[in-house]
Amino acid sequence: MKKIINYIKQNWDHKISFWKIKNLKAKLFEYGPTFLTILIIIELLEHIGLPILFSWLGLNVHEAFLVAVPAPFIFCLHFITAPIVFFIYIRIKKKKYSEFKKNILKLVTTISFAQLIPLIITPLLTQYFSAEEFGLYGLYISICSILGVIAAGRYDLAIMLPKKNKDAINIVAIGIFLSIASSFLFLIILTIFKNKLFEITQSELFIKYYFFIPISILIISFNQIFMVWFNRQKNYSLIGDQNLLKSTSNSFSSLFLGIKNISLGMIIGNIISLFITVSFNIYDFLKSSNMSLINRRDIVKNFKKYLIFLKYSTISNLFNSLSSIGLTLLIAIFFGTKIAGFYFLAERIISIPISIVTNSVSQVYFQKASTLFYSNKKELFELTVNVQKKIFYILFPFLLIISVFGGYIFSIFGNEWIESGLILKYFAIFILFKNLYSPISTIGDILKKQKLLLFFNISLFFFQLCSFYFLKEYGDIKPALLLSSIFGAIHYIILNIYMRKKIIYDD
Repeated sequence: MKKIINYIKQNWDHKISFWKIKNLKAKLFEYGPTFLTILIIIELLEHIGLPILFSWLGLNVHEAFLVAVPAPFIFCLHFITAPIVFFIYIRIKKKKYSEFKKNILKLVTTISFAQLIPLIITPLLTQYFSAEEFGLYGLYISICSILGVIAAGRYDLAIMLPKKNKDAINIVAIGIFLSIASSFLFLIILTIFKNKLFEITQSELFIKYYFFIPISILIISFNQIFMVWFNRQKNYSLIGDQNLLKSTSNSFSSLFLGIKNISLGMIIGNIISLFITVSFNIYDFLKSSNMSLINRRDIVKNFKKYLIFLKYSTISNLFNSLSSIGLTLLIAIFFGTKIAGFYFLAERIISIPISIVTNSVSQVYFQKASTLFYSNKKELFELTVNVQKKIFYILFPFLLIISVFGGYIFSIFGNEWIESGLILKYFAIFILFKNLYSPISTIGDILKKQKLLLFFNISLFFFQLCSFYFLKEYGDIKPALLLSSIFGAIHYIILNIYMRKKIIYDD
């Protein structure tokens, strides 16, 4: 607790010191007037704009927002204000940066901005969709996300590897073919076992609307393939636009369908956004690619050359997805879609701001860690410890506050959703240790511990499954969720200790 108080004190001292004339002059000479202006706007938006916004929401939407008014003065909320300011700036400024730097900046800001849109729109969605509908949507998202990742046999990972675009575009063709075949196979399986799946989950998703699943899996897989291709072409601007397009179209189409009282509005809204995104992706891919390079001989050659992705990465990513986003699926199976809806909303609300912070840190860490691993392992170890300390000082007070006052905070969404805030405390420990490891997770790839990570993901999912299976008889999700979270936290603690030791001792 003392360290957390010190963190808040240091954060407050930093906020005050920013406005000292001496400090402003130093930043002016170091960064120039443009960047200093951006920093000032970010600070003003954080310390004036956000308190005004929270006050207005507290007076006009729900009084619980008033609790957040002093938050910008205690914690650093740059992860909210910085993406907004930079996004507006790069839209206005056209020629200041080189095209490469401008695209990188746009990618980071648009992705952050795209993640904030669902967070902003969720309080409105909860007014039109019930917990059961959120649970159904969470079940649909879990299944489609898990299977969508592996539908292309992970050949999408291989698109970046060949030196020649000729081989890369043939790998794209392989991924597209496997995605179509996998989606058709999933459709057959769902058609045959839909009644059995309905018995297990008691969800109408598997009776009336099961065909939505293979369609979504196909489009998710297509979009995934095209995003890697655009990344290979260094078309970061397009990637950023597509992320923003998907997030915006999904959020607002879901809201529109909710207002119109359309059944399965969130699922249909997601499918609409997928169709819109994949349409633009296909158009941009065909426009910028030489399709004549695709031929049967090169397809067969590259299929054999990168077969290892189908054999090993598919299984590893399947269990990774199950352990990361499969809890909603397990909860729906063992406790019903309504309880899954409470969990899905709680996890969604806290994961968005956390992911913005951890993803940003992860990108910086990966670049530094890749260099330091071969030049200075001691410095890499110190960097790892330092990064995790800072993440802990941010996450712990955030999770502590939202756990203690969860029921009150989630009453913003309506009285029905208080349960989401109440169960949040039972998986907060898992969120904490998972996201302490998340920013440095790329160290596993640097250390070439893919087999270990495969075992880790299988073990984590097994213990999660056992937790829900053996405690389902209690009829209350809280014991099962707590036990699952403890097992998950232990897994990440052990993995983190192991990776730290390997940084120093691995040759």
